[in-house]
This record gives sequence, structure tokens and C-alpha cells, in this order.
Amino acid sequence: MSTQPQEKQQTNCIDLFPLNPEDNDHQNAQGEPVGLIFNIQGHSVHDGPGARTTVFMCGCPLRCNWCCNPEGLFARKVLMTKSKSCIGCGRCVRACPRGGMRISAEGTAEPIREICDNCTTFECVEACYKEGIYISGKEYTISEMMRIFRRDRQFWGSTGGVSFSGGEPLMQKKFMLALLKKCKEIQIHTCVETTACLAPAYFQEVISYVDWVFVDLKHMDPEVHKKYTGVSNKLTLDNIRTLAARKDWNGIIMPRIPIIPGVNDSDENMVATANYLKDIGLDAVNLLPFHRLGESKYRQLGREYVYAEEVPPAHDYMQRLQKIMIDQGLICYVGWETPF
Repeated sequence: MSTQPQEKQQTNCIDLFPLNPEDNDHQNAQGEPVGLIFNIQGHSVHDGPGARTTVFMCGCPLRCNWCCNPEGLFARKVLMTKSKSCIGCGRCVRACPRGGMRISAEGTAEPIREICDNCTTFECVEACYKEGIYISGKEYTISEMMRIFRRDRQFWGSTGGVSFSGGEPLMQKKFMLALLKKCKEIQIHTCVETTACLAPAYFQEVISYVDWVFVDLKHMDPEVHKKYTGVSNKLTLDNIRTLAARKDWNGIIMPRIPIIPGVNDSDENMVATANYLKDIGLDAVNLLPFHRLGESKYRQLGREYVYAEEVPPAHDYMQRLQKIMIDQGLICYVGWETPF
């Protein structure tokens, strides 16, 4: 089983993906709350029970350098490139009033990230007719989202619904509270994939309108957790403990561990996680093997992907970790082999 070299273990994305945690709410010209969303995926079958519509929200308090959705780390619209689509015509270079675009040695358009990552007008995107550059992040109102959900509802079946992922889907507080309340009013089953790294009062309030909670437990040691994610795990663990103890909430909590080789796959961390889950009254966990499916997005953002050479855990290795959890008295699912 390969592990990351020491210097790569210590690399963190926090400086590469600037985010102001106090600036997560958005509104349109009419003063309505809007959600900044980077993808809406229909007929999703791996983000909760049944068939679902999954909404990927922008913004995240963590900076995991293995993140498969790095565009979700931004709390604002961000420029991305598709070099294979670019013909090197230079229209984007001429269109940018700030000198943020240039033609690379390979003959394709290349953003100057110190300029482009702070852009809000994206004249270059309008100038490109080959879709070699595009914007990640689009604003939606509550009514626009409800129209999408009503359209998709016929395809969910009796067990499906809406899932919110990211990024951290609950970062955009005003929008998410309003949208989840609307879903509750018309009995749409809701699921969130969350870090639970949010203000306790707000987290408990917003989860009151959620039926199913996936929460990632990256590592049980707070210092190791901070080393790899940029933050301690204390807020996450405290929020989940409080949620598990609530008598006024009848939803489901499904903890997940993204298995990152050399980071959190030790026997000691597995046992510590199992002990925490049993201590707060939970009896199941889902192990998700590391994958490199988001690698191309780092190139499109002009960033280095430090896990580019890492090999995903083998099936028998995942089975060994699963056995540790089962031996600790938990129900343990691996990957997408789940009943939900």
C-alpha cells in the first residue's frame, strides 16, 4: 500500500483557494437570497436513498488537498479552463481589461491566476466562442430551485429526493434555511453531505429540516485533522454528538470516512473512530476509498493536485478496514455497496 511522501502529506490548499468565511450569503438585485451553485446533477444514485437530484453548493470551511470538487472550495464564481477546446485565437486576451489572460507556450489561453481569481466580470468568457474558458458557479433563486425539484420529482420514485453537496452545502445560511423549509413544506425528502464544521446553533437549526445527514469524519486526532484540512475536528465531533442525542429530530446520520492512504487509514484511527461512533449511539459507518476523479479540475483551476500519483486503496485493503469496524461492533459499508 503506497503512502504519500512526507512533504505531500503536509501540503495544504488553504492558501490556494482563498475563502472569506464571513461572506457566504448572496442576494440578487431584488434583495432575494440566492444560492451559488456549481453543479446540479439529476438521477443521482449515490447521494442518499433512491434516485435523487444532487445540488452542489459553493464554499467550504475545510481545505482537504484530496478534495474531488476543488471548485466547491470557492465561495464565489471562479474561472476554469479547458485547454483541449482552446484554439489559441487570443480573443480572451484582447477582451480582458485587466491583462489577466495570456497565450501559453503550448499555444492555448492561460489565466494569470493572481488577477483572474479575483475577477467578477469575466469578459474573457463572453469573448471565447470555443468554450475554452468558463465560469464555475451560477446563482439560483429559491423559486428557480423549486421549479427544478418539481420537474425532477416524477423521477425520484418513492424513496428519492434532493441531496445537497459541495463544498459544504450549509455554508450559505440564508439560502439553505429558506430552501430546506420550502422542501419540508411540500414533503420533499432532503439529504445533506456535510462537514458539520459550522456554528452549533445554526447547524442544529438547519438540520431540523433535513431527513438524512452524511457527515465525513476525516481523522479523530484534532491536530492531524487540522494538518490535512486546515481546521480542528472539534466542531464537527461536537455537532454530531449533539445531533445524535436530540430527541426532537427523527432523521438518519450516516458517518463516512474517506480513506486517504497514509493520512487516516491506520488501525488506530479506525478504532478511535469506531469508539467515538459507539459512544454517541451510532451503529453504522461508510468507508469511501480515495479516488482521483477530480484531478482534471485542478488543472482547469491552474492548481497542483498533490495526489496525482496516489493509487486508490485495493479492494482487499478496504475489506481489511471494514473488518476492523465490524470487529468493533459497527455495521460497515464500503464504497457504494450500500442499501441506500
